[in-house]
Amino acid sequence: MKIGITADCSSGLEYAPFEHNVKITRTTINFKDKTLVDGIDITVDEFYKMLENVEEVPSTAAPSIGEITARVEEWKKEGCSDVIHFPISFGLSPYGLNMSNLADELFEGINVHFFPSKQACIMQGYVAHYGEKLAQIGKTPEEIIQLCEEFQNRISTHFIVDNLKYLVKNGRLTSVAGFIGTLANIKPVLQVNKEGKIVPFEKVRTKGKAIERIKQLTVENGLNYQDVIYVVLHSNRLEEANKIAEDLSKLVNNARRVEVTTITSTVGAHIGSGVIGITCIPVDNLEHNELI
Repeated sequence: MKIGITADCSSGLEYAPFEHNVKITRTTINFKDKTLVDGIDITVDEFYKMLENVEEVPSTAAPSIGEITARVEEWKKEGCSDVIHFPISFGLSPYGLNMSNLADELFEGINVHFFPSKQACIMQGYVAHYGEKLAQIGKTPEEIIQLCEEFQNRISTHFIVDNLKYLVKNGRLTSVAGFIGTLANIKPVLQVNKEGKIVPFEKVRTKGKAIERIKQLTVENGLNYQDVIYVVLHSNRLEEANKIAEDLSKLVNNARRVEVTTITSTVGAHIGSGVIGITCIPVDNLEHNELI
């Protein structure tokens, strides 16, 4: 049995701070006058430069059936009997769930499994990467999915955005009541919850205090673990993200490593430029954690 792994480009795997062989499926980003394929027609740096110079909020389109089929066929030609696709969280886009219900009808001569994702950005990428490593040591698709579910449920992420208009316009922010009317006076801390949805966590005044708060929350989330990967995510704020990573390294004593990575264009279309987030990825007592 040979198992191939695919993931959509919201996973951040093209900018991941580790090597992998996951095949990437493409989303499209739609501005009023143009449609761009993420990672083909536009790079992440080009995207954020464009975003900061337009007023409109772009939309995105999930990878098409044809796009996913093309990546599956590539794995099929390499002798795979199975492919596991790691989509963006079902709580942020239903495409993975919808396609999982049609998998038997869509694909012939190969078994295609859709992972029940609750993550996005590099958190999604890390789960797919773990799945890839498990496949390499001979785990079955069922074992890979089970172990990856256990892994993704450990991950916690908090972040702040410069402008909530992107999340509100695209319907990605859950339970927003009570935040909109006071945006001028607060910098809301958001989180990706256990259902894989973006929800308000608490209201904090000023960006500086909000950043200190997400550092504090990240440290607290990692307290009960001995081996943690910490990742600072950003959209067009590399210098700021590097400083936060440096600060975080001094605050924790259980870091396997502290990394910095960009938020991809596909996700950036829904949360905007100027986002800072920190994710806590505990790996101690995780089966085969040495693989990641």
